[in-house]
Amino acid sequence: MRTAVISLAAVLCMAASVVEGAESDTTLNEIRAQLVALTERVERLEEVNRVLAAENDRLRARYEGLARSAQEQSRDARAQVVAMPEPSGDHWTSRVSLKGDLRYRHEHISDESRNSNGVRTADRDRHRIRARLNLAVEATETIALGFGLATAEDGDPRSTNQSLSGVFSRKSIDLDLAYFDWQFAAWGNLIGGKMQQPFFKPGQSLFWDNDIHPEGLAVGFDQGPYFGTLYGYWLSEVSGPQTAITSDSMLYGGQLGVRLPVGDSTLVLAGHYYDVSAGRGRTPFYDDDSYGNTAITVPAGASTARVLAYDYRVIDLAAELNTSLASVPLQLWADLAQNRGTDEHDTAWGIGLLLGKAGDVRSWELGISYQLIEKDALFAQLIDSDFGAGNTDSAGFVVRAAYAPLENWVVNATYFINERYVDVLNEAGQVGADYRRLQLDFNVKF
Repeated sequence: MRTAVISLAAVLCMAASVVEGAESDTTLNEIRAQLVALTERVERLEEVNRVLAAENDRLRARYEGLARSAQEQSRDARAQVVAMPEPSGDHWTSRVSLKGDLRYRHEHISDESRNSNGVRTADRDRHRIRARLNLAVEATETIALGFGLATAEDGDPRSTNQSLSGVFSRKSIDLDLAYFDWQFAAWGNLIGGKMQQPFFKPGQSLFWDNDIHPEGLAVGFDQGPYFGTLYGYWLSEVSGPQTAITSDSMLYGGQLGVRLPVGDSTLVLAGHYYDVSAGRGRTPFYDDDSYGNTAITVPAGASTARVLAYDYRVIDLAAELNTSLASVPLQLWADLAQNRGTDEHDTAWGIGLLLGKAGDVRSWELGISYQLIEKDALFAQLIDSDFGAGNTDSAGFVVRAAYAPLENWVVNATYFINERYVDVLNEAGQVGADYRRLQLDFNVKF
């Protein structure tokens, strides 16, 4: 650029010198001065261009060096991942599994029951949470261990809910499970400790509360279409002087069942028997509440006590059919029980259906059931705590719906349309009190 400018200046000077009278000496001098200034400016621009070119070369070299370093680090990282060994079957992490869930519930209760003064029970609204965490360990090839923690209110055996109350008070976490499960044969196992219910229950039957985790020993078998369970559970361990009743109250029982193919469907039939041993004449074991079972007043030292009036020797026959309707899962079930420890108000029965199954993404279910539990048909401290306020001598419908918008997430609604004191007057002389309970649940598990 500089050479071109100088050449142009020289040509102009020569042209100006041969043009007589074209310009004065003063004009020529001005042109020469402008050409000199232009030349100096061009030289400065060339110097700036050289500096910029050198800086660009330096930056390009630095970028290429960083790129090579990043590629080398990426190759090293991939090599480490590939070289990292997977946990072997003997590694403890391969023998431990952790599961849990959280439920948030809105609940509305309307109870027409009246107390001894004739005053009706007030409607109730509450929000509740349930949190559970379960750990399962394969201790040996044949022995598994289970541990579980859950929210609870006062150790209630029929509920793991915690009501939002108490000015943001801390909520209790209790031991919910602690058991061993020994698979002593391909067809049989022995469970000991605080365990999940090891027997079959049909459909949505509410003869047993799902939160009940019995304590003791159970042996089970499962061979071909046949299955069964025998168990012995502690209800109350007692001690005292020899003049007192010190026999432990126990729950003994067993179940025998069969799974029968019916075309593309499966029919399950089971017979179950349990006996509350050393229960008659004892105060109810939890919360001193018979929950609808007949109780009588007896002398107790200087005062009196309310004790169970009857034995509970319950025979339970159950059936469950799992089939499909237009490719949608369909479940039909029935449950019938009778207490052989009394001659009146001794029968319970329930029937229901469930269409669909809320589990996979965008799956749903709809269910309806009807149930009747006479006053002494079942041992009341085992029955569902929501139906009829958790009391016997109740009857009515349960309507439920659920939807799974995403994996591991289910929202569901349950509505109890029940009647309390179906056969026997309550303390207010009332019979046939309406009972309504609406539950809206948000459930997430992992």
